[in-house]
Amino acid sequence: MRFLRNYGPIPTNDNMYDESIQRALRRHKIRPITLPAPLRDQLVPMFKSDAAVSHIITGTAGDGKTYHCREVWTALGGDVTAWNLGDKIQRLAFDDRTLVIVKDLSELRDDESNELIAEFARDVADPATRTFYLFAANHGQLLEKLKSAPDTAEIVRVSKVVEDLLVTGITSDPGIALELTDLSRSPAAKVAMAIIDEVTRHEGWNGCENCGASTDGRCPIFENRRRLIGEGPDDPIRQRLTALIELSERNGSHFPVRQLLALVANAILGHPDARDGLMTCNDVAAIQASGKVDLASIYRNIFGENLKPSKAEKTELFRKLNAFGIGAETSNRVDNLLVYGADDPAYAADYQALILSDPVYGATPAYATAQRTYLEGAEDGDRAGFLNVLRAQRQRLFFTMPEDKAEDYALWDLTVFRYAGLYLDVADKIAAKQSVPRAALNLVVRGLNRIFTGMLVQNQDELVLATSGSYSQSKRSPLLDELISVPRSGGEEVAIVADPGDGSFGVSVKLVRGKEIPPVFLSLSPTRFEFLGRVAEGALPSSFSLECHEDLLAFKARLLRQTENRRRLDGEEEASDGELVLRFIDLNANGRAQPRRVIVRV
Repeated sequence: MRFLRNYGPIPTNDNMYDESIQRALRRHKIRPITLPAPLRDQLVPMFKSDAAVSHIITGTAGDGKTYHCREVWTALGGDVTAWNLGDKIQRLAFDDRTLVIVKDLSELRDDESNELIAEFARDVADPATRTFYLFAANHGQLLEKLKSAPDTAEIVRVSKVVEDLLVTGITSDPGIALELTDLSRSPAAKVAMAIIDEVTRHEGWNGCENCGASTDGRCPIFENRRRLIGEGPDDPIRQRLTALIELSERNGSHFPVRQLLALVANAILGHPDARDGLMTCNDVAAIQASGKVDLASIYRNIFGENLKPSKAEKTELFRKLNAFGIGAETSNRVDNLLVYGADDPAYAADYQALILSDPVYGATPAYATAQRTYLEGAEDGDRAGFLNVLRAQRQRLFFTMPEDKAEDYALWDLTVFRYAGLYLDVADKIAAKQSVPRAALNLVVRGLNRIFTGMLVQNQDELVLATSGSYSQSKRSPLLDELISVPRSGGEEVAIVADPGDGSFGVSVKLVRGKEIPPVFLSLSPTRFEFLGRVAEGALPSSFSLECHEDLLAFKARLLRQTENRRRLDGEEEASDGELVLRFIDLNANGRAQPRRVIVRV
């Protein structure tokens, strides 16, 4: 437990660094937590092959770059003791070649890195070289070291290749034998589940079998570990945690391995009364005696509720997870269950299944007392206490709600992303190369139409491209520029597809208008999808997200420019025989936009 605790968000989190882990393992004499290293299985045979090339591992802090370097070193026959001596540059001779490993490029002084980079630039450009390199560096550090190196032709050439690989993943210079892997682009949700399995199934837990605190099922540490294991990969807590991590990543918030380890450690060991908010076995008896076992709830710990508010707010991991608002967001049906379910016959069955069935973190004495006090007319102080209990129950329900009740209780209404479930369904369908749900496309088209026109139009089978008649940022665009068919018709189509710049991981709107005009794409993050969904249901665009609104107006401007270019190429004239035809948008009784032609004599 002491070793696992050091992975958590505490001031002395030495286990966050690969070098410190090795020392701690020798001190505690336990098997290390073995993390997935898929890159090792690619690099080891590559370095042994006739097609060996140098490789750069990059990413953000905590992505496991040093860990991968050490795994490659040992797999190729390197001595672990020599690695642990801490030399900045490690050289390993095997077969008829030499591998130079730098586990952290930022550790090198400028004079050390300049000399090394000069050698590196010469070797990667030499097809006959027998010296190969494996560098680990954060994005900014890598580019900074290249810029500070001598301005030679070889280094300039290599710098251009590295920049190309970082931005696009490909290079136009085949003469440079170099590959690059950005670990920050690895899907963190899959890594998180592997870390959970490794931590919760470590043989160190065998010692709990002889512990009296866990025999009655009320040891919060053992209970949290049991819940995190779940009943398999489809267990609700694992599904929902995977969904939150995936949504965050699709919104541009990456979870390095270091943060995932901290999340798992905090989820299992968190309690506000423990030192630094993380329990050890010695804390359990006092927590049980105080009757505050419920405050160790894993569902609270996932959001850092065991930490002081200032600490949780400053911890990037919990800032990203708390952006979902789980605990603060709710729905009438969920709160009716939690507040009135004990007395309302309509909720009796669900109250039994969702609340009373969990005496550890659900129907606890503290919850029952606060609930009763609130219903009987609590004072302001007692009411605030009940709201805190209610927050914890909403968090628990988000992670425990069975799939067959998730739709009935509108599960994603417990977050600020009400359409997240639909978004994830779309992403899964795209990754599996299946048809996207029609409801998602209708939602997106209706949202785009309302933003493009500034009116509550109901059109779903066509995109209404409108303008205000000037370049002003008018909120309302009454002039119809073009109607674009959503189903494929006459070379036109609007569809939700994989993002061309991000493979199957990204989601985009694709707009096609004939073979002569290149398609236009709009990347759909969960935030943009949520924005379009809210607008489609009647929310005012500027009241929800000004940034999203401006992004979509920029997308509209791209479409208008494309239309203008096409008309210019087709030779169409705005005015003919002294007449100018304007098409205004009218809404019929069903809310559908339809054109009304007005002829103006010039």
